[in-house]
Amino acid sequence: MAHGKCDISRSVSRSSSVSAIFEVSLMDKDGKPVVIAANRRRCGTGSTSGTRLVDEHVKDGQIRFLCTIRVSRDGSSSIPAPPSDIVKHLGELLDTEDGTDVSFAVGGETFHAHRALLAARSPVFKAELLGSMAEATMPSITLRDIAPATFRAMLRFMYTDALPGDDGELGGDSPREMFERLLAAADRYALDRLKLLCAQKLWEDVSVDTVADTLACAEMYSCPELKHKCNGFFAVENFKKAVLTEGFVRLVQQFPAIIFELRDGAGT
Repeated sequence: MAHGKCDISRSVSRSSSVSAIFEVSLMDKDGKPVVIAANRRRCGTGSTSGTRLVDEHVKDGQIRFLCTIRVSRDGSSSIPAPPSDIVKHLGELLDTEDGTDVSFAVGGETFHAHRALLAARSPVFKAELLGSMAEATMPSITLRDIAPATFRAMLRFMYTDALPGDDGELGGDSPREMFERLLAAADRYALDRLKLLCAQKLWEDVSVDTVADTLACAEMYSCPELKHKCNGFFAVENFKKAVLTEGFVRLVQQFPAIIFELRDGAGT
């Protein structure tokens, strides 16, 4: 009988349900195992008399044990389930307008939605639609200072957690303009996850020519994470180039005090 170490981790790593049987055997004087205990999930115990132990198992003043672990997969204990499709169903609920109980008039377009879902996603909508504000009893609400395409993308995100693609879903704007407007909407309605996702999209597109406008967006809509990234970009040998852009002129006009932060960071 071969003796040695056995690695059982590989045999169980791909299975979420296994059975393990532990066997403890005494070796007799001829080197053959004699099972004295076996159990599932725990090592069993057995007993034998001292005289018998010496007579049958002690050889050259030594006694040997053999421990065996047998592992088997138990596929019948798990029932496979399909992946979650709640996002798909919520998206269909938005598209079909089934059960909607509120509508929004935005720039000449009408959007139908569900009060409870919007309230669950946004504390601002919760206060407006379920609180004591006038909108709580209004079947149709008119929104200003937001474009229809921006509201459509925000509404889609609230139902499906999905960002719009770069195919002009926000009225033909560039992807940068699209995510700037969506970040502003996310700030307005306290959609923190959407706000940070838009910030990441803007950061991925940052360059010497765009960093000033991106920083202005971060400052305008209270996004410290994006502001910190932009400040760091200015500090890494980009300050002298970025100050020559039109975006930097607009930035300083909107936020004059920010020039001191940038100079301190750049060491100029």
